[in-house]
Amino acid sequence: MIEKKDGHKKIDQKKKKKKPVFPWIVAGGYLILGIINFEKTLSACRYSIKLFSTIAPVLLFVLIFMFLFNLIDEKKLKSVISRSPGYIQYLVMTLLGTFSHGPIYAWYPLMKNFHDKGISYGPISSFLYARGIKLAMMPALMTYFGIKYALVLTVYMLIFANIQGLLIDLLLREKKPSLS
Repeated sequence: MIEKKDGHKKIDQKKKKKKPVFPWIVAGGYLILGIINFEKTLSACRYSIKLFSTIAPVLLFVLIFMFLFNLIDEKKLKSVISRSPGYIQYLVMTLLGTFSHGPIYAWYPLMKNFHDKGISYGPISSFLYARGIKLAMMPALMTYFGIKYALVLTVYMLIFANIQGLLIDLLLREKKPSLS
């Protein structure tokens, strides 16, 4: 420990390690419940293992995509999107919306920047609509409703994200000044 001039002791940050508390709490809970009712606790353990084995592959898939998404260079991505044809903008913005996470208001400045660079409101609305697909929640969705339902829902959301974008572009079509 390092002592500061004002008399308070400061713990060296390198020596202080955070210990995982939650797994120990869960293990303790299972131990206590195992003593109380062993059969039900064993059944709960089997269910937990079965649930984890169902979710693990999907969760791994999600984690890989989130890792790859974090490797993307934001400046290069902006330049590629702003120079791309319309259908590529829709495709890229829809995929980015699917992989995005965090609060939606955090994405507004980036979307404004895209619009200032020449991207219409259609691909931007596709991005915002596609944010409804939560990859982190896919394991739970597949567990409770099945893979078929999750796949159909995701495909429909991707389709309707682009339909909404096209409708926004049609409704908010900016008039170009004529030369005559």
